Amino acid sequence: MFGWLETIIQKIKSLNLSVDQYKEDTVVQSLPSFAHVNKAKKLIEKGELEKAKQTLIKAMEFPNKDALVYKYLGIIYDKEKKFDKAVAAYQISADWNPQDKIIWQKLGFALIAVGKYENAEKSFDNANRIVPGNTDTYTGWGMALMKQKKYDEAREKFSTAVKINRYNFSAMFLNAVMDMKLFDYDKAEVKLTFLANVCPNETNTYELAHLKSIKGDIESAIHYALKSVDYNPNMLPAYLLLAQLYSLKFDFETAEKYLKIAENRDLKAATLYIEWAKVLEKFDYFEAAKEKLNKVFEFEHDNKEANIHLALCNASLGQVEECRNIINSFEEDDLNNRYIKTAIGIVEYYSENPESAIDKLKQGLDDETDDSLNYYYLAKCYEKLNNETKVKDNYETAIMKNPKYLKAFIDYSKYLIKKSDYAEAQRKLRKAIKAFSDNVELLNLLFCVNYTLVKENLCEYNIKETIAIAQKIEEINPDLFEHPEKKVELSEILNSQIEKKE
Repeated sequence: MFGWLETIIQKIKSLNLSVDQYKEDTVVQSLPSFAHVNKAKKLIEKGELEKAKQTLIKAMEFPNKDALVYKYLGIIYDKEKKFDKAVAAYQISADWNPQDKIIWQKLGFALIAVGKYENAEKSFDNANRIVPGNTDTYTGWGMALMKQKKYDEAREKFSTAVKINRYNFSAMFLNAVMDMKLFDYDKAEVKLTFLANVCPNETNTYELAHLKSIKGDIESAIHYALKSVDYNPNMLPAYLLLAQLYSLKFDFETAEKYLKIAENRDLKAATLYIEWAKVLEKFDYFEAAKEKLNKVFEFEHDNKEANIHLALCNASLGQVEECRNIINSFEEDDLNNRYIKTAIGIVEYYSENPESAIDKLKQGLDDETDDSLNYYYLAKCYEKLNNETKVKDNYETAIMKNPKYLKAFIDYSKYLIKKSDYAEAQRKLRKAIKAFSDNVELLNLLFCVNYTLVKENLCEYNIKETIAIAQKIEEINPDLFEHPEKKVELSEILNSQIEKKE
């Protein structure tokens, strides 16, 4: 178990120990390792870890079993983040001096670092048996339980830690996190609000922002997320949360702004590009979303979430075979994912299987996430089946759930025009243009609808309004105006009306 320590001991035997140097370090001849431990402690305080380590290695050669040698060796490995070695050293120290509360604590935290949570739990239990009621012991104990997803028991330990020391803000924070895991959001909010006011930092404010987001208080969530990045401009989770929040507000530009800030601060990670892809998907930018998802694989070669969203992007872009290839690579359990069901539904739509598509798209519906894409394709499926009522119902739901769903507005308007429902098409296009004022496709459609309605009722105001739409398109790009002859016709009618007045 401690083979690495045996190797060190073998090397020690070949060292030329200087007794004279030892005598200079200590006068306590009965404890020959004592001076080396003291010297190592001073070196650790100075940050000279390698010298401290060599000093402790020398102390191992003495015949007495000094638990402190291994205790401080463990501390050095802790500082070097060599937690496996820290665990081994602390365990020897604890075996030689099992009444040392501190060593059991340190062993417990090191065991957490290496993922041995049950052993860590026992270590903190030992520490508590030696010296009951220590706030740090209960904090570590709670962490070991938390890692095992024993959230209720962990909360009890964190609560005890805070009762012992009300200034143990780490335990209070973790207690709040457990409240959230147990869906006790009101209790969590009290604690996190207190921490955000008394000892604000990037972690406390981020978690409070996260909680506010869960409770649907978007503005407060944004407020605390911004505070989090003020405290720490490299707080990636806060940038991701801001992107999610502004996406919920249908503000694509601001959502992407915070993702770009994170990228520019070199906070590049798989999670950044997955979240970026989700934002792009929400606003129907599936080609751009694919680019971000491909960046994920630069960090993680086989990221399941990225592959799921890549399948959805391929399906939405009509890239049926690419989507099927990804889906075929998944395990059977993965096929229950709502995004996969949606992707399969879209593939079925493009494969001219509207009934099968409807079944899968309905399975992929989820009110807790943006499922406007499902409703859009349900409308398209019912259009193939000539079910006018369900076409309209699903288009209406799609644009209600996502008022920035440009493609849905355009296709719905075209459907209404095809059905000669010009007045309703006009209402939908006007609503869409409020969000996309310079979208030429919308403007051309609105001009076409207005032209048809004007011809039914030659009102001077309506004629001027329709000509104004044409002029706006021409200001953007004259080559993109699709109906110049209709504009000429309306201009002639308008001039004729004006001449009659005169």
